[in-house]
Amino acid sequence: MIAALAFLLECAAVAAAVGVLASLLVAGVFLLPWGVPRSRPALRAEGAFVLGTLPAVVALAVVAAAAAPSLSAVLGWSRDHCGSHGHHLHLCILHSSGLRPVLAVVGALSLAVFSFRAGGLVWRVMRTRSRLAALEALGSWRPGLFPVVAVPGAPRLCHAAGVLHRRILISASLEGALAPLELRGALAHEEAHLRRRDPLAALLLSFAGLLVPPPLARVFLSAYQTAAEEACDAEAVLAVGDGTVVAGALVKMASLQRRASSVAGVPAFGQVALEQRVRQLLDAEVRPAVPSRALLFATGVGAGVLCVALLHAAVLHHAVETALHFFS
Repeated sequence: MIAALAFLLECAAVAAAVGVLASLLVAGVFLLPWGVPRSRPALRAEGAFVLGTLPAVVALAVVAAAAAPSLSAVLGWSRDHCGSHGHHLHLCILHSSGLRPVLAVVGALSLAVFSFRAGGLVWRVMRTRSRLAALEALGSWRPGLFPVVAVPGAPRLCHAAGVLHRRILISASLEGALAPLELRGALAHEEAHLRRRDPLAALLLSFAGLLVPPPLARVFLSAYQTAAEEACDAEAVLAVGDGTVVAGALVKMASLQRRASSVAGVPAFGQVALEQRVRQLLDAEVRPAVPSRALLFATGVGAGVLCVALLHAAVLHHAVETALHFFS
């Protein structure tokens, strides 16, 4: 029992330490010039998503690789290797070195903070789903590639929603608040979010942020959302052929949505980086849309990091044990 508890707390401490270190390195990259022109926001969004999820991927890969020899021995897949290095702490569920006070405190705090943040995130996701269901029950559905749900009354909604069942929620009253071309631009913007699967990306970034210090998690999510909004603005310009029309719709919607909140992880049209986006729309040329490959890239990077970690599991296992022994 003590060995299992020590193993759990040590793994939690390792995940927290690696997540913090990796996120600090990634934050340093965010402060550097991107090297991607501001006219290519889709590429910036992809980079922000990959970098934002990287600390969690690295933390999980290191913990998996460090724990693999011990778990493999428990399952009978490999021999018990602990007898070959008795000179330092064992990260092992079979041969614990006992609960070290420093590791026990760090691991326990890490688990408590992670559980609290994870519970809060799951609660927010469930609350959002409940609100969406309530709004959709009041609205009328309009068929299309991405169905549009026209919700009567306030608030002034214009949201892309749905991870699997993608749709757009919009207040029916917006048809009177926006000119027809402006409304078309707003809907094209939300359709772009759904084609890019931004609700799913935002959700994954939020879960990846559980292994990152909260201030940095917000920075990573904000960087992705800002770039994604600009990418969707560019697609809206392609749909209406005039950036000033989309800029005008943004300003109107920002005034109407001052108290609106994000739905399903995607901010309302006009909520994020308004001044920056309006300036970009007025200055930028109409360019072909670039499909989002952020999820594909991140999956490839994650799989690559995990494979490398597992291929060098023995080395990582020994390095983690040595570091734990030194710092505990």
